[in-house]
Amino acid sequence: MTKQKTLHIFLSQPTIWFLFAGKTRSLETFEKGLDLKKILEICHDYDANKIILFLEFPWVLTHFEITITLSTDELTSYAKMHLGFQDVPENDVQNFSTQKSANSKSLEIPVGGIYFKQAESDRIGLLCATLSKEILALKILLKQELLLTVETVPLIVACVPLLMKSSENSMIFKGLEQTFFLEKKDGFLSKLVELPAFENISQELFVSDQLPFESKPQTFRLLPDETKIDISENKILHEKNTNKKSSSHMKNEIYFHQILTEWKGLSNTPKSGFWWDSPQNNGWLKKVVSWWNLTLVLIIAIVAGAGIFYNQTLEQRKVLQHELSSFELELEKQRQNSSSNNYGIRKKHLEQLEVIAEKMLQEGAWKQQAIQSILSSIEDAWLENFEFKNKQIRLELLALESINAVDLFLKLSKLPETESVHFKSQQKTKIKEHELIRFILLIKLAPPKGSK
Repeated sequence: MTKQKTLHIFLSQPTIWFLFAGKTRSLETFEKGLDLKKILEICHDYDANKIILFLEFPWVLTHFEITITLSTDELTSYAKMHLGFQDVPENDVQNFSTQKSANSKSLEIPVGGIYFKQAESDRIGLLCATLSKEILALKILLKQELLLTVETVPLIVACVPLLMKSSENSMIFKGLEQTFFLEKKDGFLSKLVELPAFENISQELFVSDQLPFESKPQTFRLLPDETKIDISENKILHEKNTNKKSSSHMKNEIYFHQILTEWKGLSNTPKSGFWWDSPQNNGWLKKVVSWWNLTLVLIIAIVAGAGIFYNQTLEQRKVLQHELSSFELELEKQRQNSSSNNYGIRKKHLEQLEVIAEKMLQEGAWKQQAIQSILSSIEDAWLENFEFKNKQIRLELLALESINAVDLFLKLSKLPETESVHFKSQQKTKIKEHELIRFILLIKLAPPKGSK
């Protein structure tokens, strides 16, 4: 039921083919480009709930070579570099499309790709594709006017599974407009090359001259249907349903209905099928979450934590100074009011209080210095939480590897400011899809030098 409700459109440079519920319809294009309004008018005639556009030149560019697996960002950058296109300003798209999307963001050409397994176990082939301004405008128009899901697929991607079933190892595939040379090795696709179009030279002869083949590569042709259809300029023709019999198929001919039977749909990753990358797919995560951003956030957190505890130490020092001033005033008052007999005792008491106050100031300054030394010694890890009470410090940290946590533990244990360092716990965690090691260190500060 779903397949019968899907409108399939095959786009080549001279002709556009519409397939719906077994019926075929064709529209000849104009040299000036796509007639978007005419295509929309035809699509209105169908009761479809989804549209799939199978695209050929000039709307799809292809590139294939031996490569290694790339990440999502690397694949997009790689495809852009090889396909060589620029972002499309919104005012370059058709006027009626941009008027309805005036509030949307400027358009960007999506990049697509698919990996093909090769005979070498550590090698894969990458096919890249991109869309033109015309197809982007057509896709927007169909979505806005028909409120349907619209998918775009490079036609060569949909045809490769059928070609791979052939027993031939070298093939020339002639699509509606494009022509490709394909080569298999050990049952895997190893070459995919788009051939130039010549007026007086056959592409079979061109391939034979360029590649050292003793035998002529087999030519496969893509046909709209088993029945020939005559196309008159600027006219729409209807084709009646035909009974497709497998016995009537030529060996090297591929028909539209075979492609639709084989096509499994788009994928969410180039490793399992053809996949488009676009600004909508990237979302907030791609814009915000990166290793640079994560590192910057962690550095800011460390600086902020150090600043907070530095301020707390300064506050403690102010309290000590205030208490010392109070002691001095009290002692001076007592000295003035005391008798001469008790003057010596009080003077000795004052000296003891001054020694105690001096030690308190020294200890406060030493604690401040010790905390700063410990925080500045943290390397290859990020401070997530910090607690300080009396002479006990609790550090909660994040590291990329377990060895980083061990190295930090050994480094802090050797500091003169630490009396003991305990490795409390260690566990794996994830932050924005990145695996990290979370661990806790308990540190006991050593007494200042010369103290009892």
